[in-house]
Amino acid sequence: MQREWVSDILESLPSLIFITLWRSGFDQELTGWIGVALAACVLIGFRACRLRFHPVLLGINIHLLIITPLIIGLYEIGLPVWSDAILEVAYRGVLITVFLTGFVLTFTRAGFIGVDGVSKGLRPYSFALLFASALAIVWSFFVVDGGPLTTIALPVMALFGLRRFLIARLVDRNGESNLLVPVGAGVAFGAGSVEDV
Repeated sequence: MQREWVSDILESLPSLIFITLWRSGFDQELTGWIGVALAACVLIGFRACRLRFHPVLLGINIHLLIITPLIIGLYEIGLPVWSDAILEVAYRGVLITVFLTGFVLTFTRAGFIGVDGVSKGLRPYSFALLFASALAIVWSFFVVDGGPLTTIALPVMALFGLRRFLIARLVDRNGESNLLVPVGAGVAFGAGSVEDV
């Protein structure tokens, strides 16, 4: 569990550093590129070390990796209106990236909730987390009109909590706590542990 905690902190660092720089008034474009570099380091580093990604953090890091190049790229090719439109919703767009990542992961062996060693019944739990991700998008874009805390941080924290709850339910239902391995842990997962992400 300690290694899982450390692994999750390392995977969270790109977004934490990005948010700190962004909220401190640091240059936005430079902050974006720092986020890209840090997210790339985490994604490549975890893959190279054969560590499993936390499903929600994976979506957040993918968002950090693509959003700045997308905004800058659209501006550079002469589409500033599109660039400005994406910039306007970029921080809320992280929930869309988490949802899309979760959709892909739902059809993998570990599912969106990200567990190995489950013999049955994994997909409904992944769909439940996916549905919650869709609700988070609706919440952020159409229900609340506040700052990043209420529009992004609260839904993301809710997804973290719901994932933990669903894993606990899955363990209780299957009675396989000795086999179930949450994704995101920095423990030794074996040779094929990242093949389905």
